[in-house]
Amino acid sequence: MKDGIIDKLRQKHGWLNDMLAHMPADLLGHWSTANVQPHEMVCEQGRMADYFYIVIEGEFKVQHTLDDGHLVILAYLYPGELISDIEIALDRPYVCSVVASTKGSILALKTAIYSRWIEADPHFVFILNRQLSKKLYEAGQKSIDHMSMSLRHRLARYLYKQLEHFDFNEHVACMIAFSRENIALEWGVSVRSINRVLKDLKDRRMIFVQKNQIICNEWSRYLIEKELQELESKS
Repeated sequence: MKDGIIDKLRQKHGWLNDMLAHMPADLLGHWSTANVQPHEMVCEQGRMADYFYIVIEGEFKVQHTLDDGHLVILAYLYPGELISDIEIALDRPYVCSVVASTKGSILALKTAIYSRWIEADPHFVFILNRQLSKKLYEAGQKSIDHMSMSLRHRLARYLYKQLEHFDFNEHVACMIAFSRENIALEWGVSVRSINRVLKDLKDRRMIFVQKNQIICNEWSRYLIEKELQELESKS
């Protein structure tokens, strides 16, 4: 890659500038960029890692296909998150595939160059360890939530997270993109179960539902917060 392109990306994204701050100069020119389209696969389950990636823009699904063909979404990746770091460290194949959910872009570095980088850059290793710790923490929290929370509780927490800091003085309504299918795969529940909870919330005028959107106003936030407090006081 030409140095000018990586310089522009570092100027645009402060987190990337920090991540690459101490990368040896002779390695910086080895980065390549790629634009990806929705549903495009970046990493394939079962294959060995040829590249290390940094997400620059867009959203990516981490998904696993079971032996019976059933698909499970384990996580989503966003700008600043890393792909292949665990597989390269362990010299093991991908346990999951990584697929673009939206249009996006990534930085790619061949595994051999990546290995040279982490040997020479303690600053980046510190950032890497923080991300690994974050992944482990979130995986543990997700397992606890899955075992201890009802679907209604999880959905209330999900919606409140979207609404908590939304400025209703600037916008009358908050439009939350919501795919029942993706949420069902991520949470390990059926679409029918999600529809049942959504219908109850809709019938109680807590939310308004369109095909792939949940629409909430300030009253919605108040009601969802109240319900969430009641659910969490019982748990």
